[in-house]
Amino acid sequence: MKRLLIAILLTLPLLATPTQAQTTEEQHLEFMGIPIDGTLNAFARKLQAKGMKIIDRENGTISLSGNFAGDNDCSIFLLGTSKNEIWRAAVASSTHYSWSSLADRYFTLKNMLAQKYGDPISVEEFQVLYTPNSDSDKWHCVIMDQCNYAATYITENGQIDLSIINYGILAGGAAVMLKYTDQANSQNKLDSIMDDL
Repeated sequence: MKRLLIAILLTLPLLATPTQAQTTEEQHLEFMGIPIDGTLNAFARKLQAKGMKIIDRENGTISLSGNFAGDNDCSIFLLGTSKNEIWRAAVASSTHYSWSSLADRYFTLKNMLAQKYGDPISVEEFQVLYTPNSDSDKWHCVIMDQCNYAATYITENGQIDLSIINYGILAGGAAVMLKYTDQANSQNKLDSIMDDL
């Protein structure tokens, strides 16, 4: 499941940001009140100070577990550049096994984020030919990967993406994923990739 979550984080396109004049002091998006800046290890230590526990370190990624926004069993993923600088922090909620609990978590976070960052750009639909009405029909759509619920909050310092993800038929569960992508550091990652080309 951890590898699936990391793959989801890495396969999404980098934040498209316009080139801006460099200021003397860059502003960074915050995750749990911590600016997304510096090295992966330094950022992970700050999360450990907030009670997070490191689970794994692998290929420019650090995985942690702990409490996030009232959810007690979350998985946190920190992604770094080739220079070991953090550019994205993501969190997957505890696993849900019904549409009602999953939707409740999604809409609670969506409303709280809207209060803080403004209205999102969102898509919320089931990708089926009929309108699922019951909890079990909606849950079936989630597990069959026919649920497209996503909201994006654009801030001057980066982007926050909220979505529902499923762990597949065999795992039988789903989660709410939040990705915090820092604008300045994602641009640095993109510049590094472009240098390789």
